[in-house]
Amino acid sequence: MIKEPDLFIAIGHVDRDATHQLNDLFHDAARRQVSDVHLLFQEGKCQICFRAGGMLEEVIVVDAQTAKQFDEKIRARSQMSQADRHRSLDGRMRLRYADRSIDVRVSVIPVVGGQKIVCRLLDQANAAMDMDSIRMTPMTRYYLEELIEEPQGLLLVCGPTGSGKTTTLYGLLGALNDGKRNLMTIENPVEYVIPGIGQVNIDQHVSFPDALRAILRQDPDVILVGEIRDAETAKIAVSAANTGHLVLSTLHANNSALAITRLIELGVDPQTLAAALRGVLAQRLVPTVDPDAGFEWQEPSEFDAAWMALHGIDAQGLYFPRLDKDQQFTGKTPVIEMVKADKAVRAAIVSCLGEQPIFNAAARQMQFETLAQAGVRLANEGVTSMEQVRKIVGQDAILPEVRRLGEVLVANRCAELTQITAALDIQVKRYKQGRLTRLGEILIEQGICTLEQVIDAIGVTDGATDSAFFFVLKGKLTEKELKSTAQEWKAQTKRESLFDMLVNKGFLKKEELYEPSFVSCAGRCTTCGAGPCQRAEDRPVPSPNAVSRSGVPVSGLA
Repeated sequence: MIKEPDLFIAIGHVDRDATHQLNDLFHDAARRQVSDVHLLFQEGKCQICFRAGGMLEEVIVVDAQTAKQFDEKIRARSQMSQADRHRSLDGRMRLRYADRSIDVRVSVIPVVGGQKIVCRLLDQANAAMDMDSIRMTPMTRYYLEELIEEPQGLLLVCGPTGSGKTTTLYGLLGALNDGKRNLMTIENPVEYVIPGIGQVNIDQHVSFPDALRAILRQDPDVILVGEIRDAETAKIAVSAANTGHLVLSTLHANNSALAITRLIELGVDPQTLAAALRGVLAQRLVPTVDPDAGFEWQEPSEFDAAWMALHGIDAQGLYFPRLDKDQQFTGKTPVIEMVKADKAVRAAIVSCLGEQPIFNAAARQMQFETLAQAGVRLANEGVTSMEQVRKIVGQDAILPEVRRLGEVLVANRCAELTQITAALDIQVKRYKQGRLTRLGEILIEQGICTLEQVIDAIGVTDGATDSAFFFVLKGKLTEKELKSTAQEWKAQTKRESLFDMLVNKGFLKKEELYEPSFVSCAGRCTTCGAGPCQRAEDRPVPSPNAVSRSGVPVSGLA
């Protein structure tokens, strides 16, 4: 059997330059982590564009002779007819360079005045990717690693085409591929070949539902479903997740809450979904600023500030890279929004009240950031630009109606976003060591905030009611006084501090608020039937899904 050449080959001196140019074009696209190469053949020329970070970028326009040679070589390597010019064609080819191997899915379609070829690039280096290769916050990584060790359940990755969903799923598979589990995938088509994993290719002979039913008879531990796109696949996947299998899949949805409601719209029973779901990742890809290129920092523009206000983000104290128009990006970075399916989120799913209750429940979780918040954080760290963040997140925003301690401290000018992020990193390191330290405690330890600033901020967060129960346990406040004041406080459109309300009503003294042990104990005790308040060092670390009897996740009160 004759071995296929590694790259496009020249027939003679006539097409030698075009061949080198075409090989270089695809190599450059792969190095820049381009998802698609677009070739538009019209008016005696060919316009070539790369899609990177969600946007098309024109790379080059070639003359008619070179365009003809490009077309012939792509068709030949993809085993497409040179004569068939009146219908759409699909093919596949592989290019093997010294530093990488690329699978390319090729689509050809006739257009007015010519044709359009789109090549989807699948870098086989991603087949060996693991979770360490995917940039995410330590808290998100910690909980994600925990979720994939669950013996059963459903984990979704959602986002538009080209948002890195498949790469993330393959990273999760890499972490699970230890030889001790039976891993099976159903894909249309199989994008990356991974040794040790059974991969089923969907075609005209095998549908997603049929393949999924067949795989369930293969004694799988982990099942990757390339995409849930219809009601039948959705119901089978959720059923499998409830019967002893870990199911990973993707869904087209703009954010994590919409992914959940999308499954319900497909006919999945909310109770069944709530029982099966373990978590949802919504993600986008942003171009990464070349760290070697250098740039200056700038304050948010008026446009940036208005966009952040739309997404509930305070622009004060933030700085972003100022990039020249010809500034080079290198690769792409995921912007991730993660929701864990804890008790509060499951209750929101069962309520069938839409996305807002799900977002409100998720906002109490330590790892949760909206896509907009995650994008702004990355821009503030110099990873990408605000222009790129605005492009990939867009204008649509569902804002959580929950205020968290870090957000309040930033809004009060008591801390900066980078300081909150660093404190959260410390928090997750201690959590891995079996130590539960409140965010406020860490900020005080680091000298970033005072005790008074932290306690004042806790008073306007969604966990203020649970935190105030500390004073009930201390005998300084009755449960009736707290309950009546909390009801009045929650009814306010623009909430003041619950603690200030308690002081103004004469139920608490101002000086009683600023007790050092309050920061470490507040919110850890349940609001009904709580026993004596333990010292922080004596209290066991709760499980990540632990909740207070009020339904508020313990982890979310940090």
